[in-house]
Amino acid sequence: MMKNIKLILALIVLLVSLLAAGCVSTPAPTATITPTPAPTAAASAGPTLIGHSDEAHVQFFYSMGTASDYGGLQKASPGNLLYIFKVNVSSDKPIQTSLDWFGAEYKVNNTDSVHDSRAFMAYVKYPEKTIGPGQGNARGEILIELPAQMAEGYPKPYYYLPLDQQQGPYKVYDKVYGEVGDVQ
Repeated sequence: MMKNIKLILALIVLLVSLLAAGCVSTPAPTATITPTPAPTAAASAGPTLIGHSDEAHVQFFYSMGTASDYGGLQKASPGNLLYIFKVNVSSDKPIQTSLDWFGAEYKVNNTDSVHDSRAFMAYVKYPEKTIGPGQGNARGEILIELPAQMAEGYPKPYYYLPLDQQQGPYKVYDKVYGEVGDVQ
């Protein structure tokens, strides 16, 4: 009985050492030869676009407050208020972001035409960085001075920079109007 156990252990040790040495292996599948396509014209020098498109899709959330004076740092002109936007912006593709991307549309009353203001001032610095997958969101607090009285539904903050001012391979083609939501 003891001889049988020693023989089995010796065979196991021999098998393990043969496997480790590569002498015993499972049969390899037979290789099939597939023709290689002929080379085509040189590839473009541009980056490989995510989703085969250069359009970036942005989400812009904000919360809004107002003040006539903001901590002694900024004071609103008579008839105006400081609109304080806490913002959180994300993108499905990498894009550069900065304070320059923000604007606000407003109407003083319902018969007034829509005005556009891009006069944002950074208070809690809004970062200049790349946002998108693996890069994270951009958050900050920004101020803009606008009329104290406005038509219902205004101001309408938006996120957009003219195409000729956008950098990188991905573009935001249309204004993205902010939604009241999570800014954390």
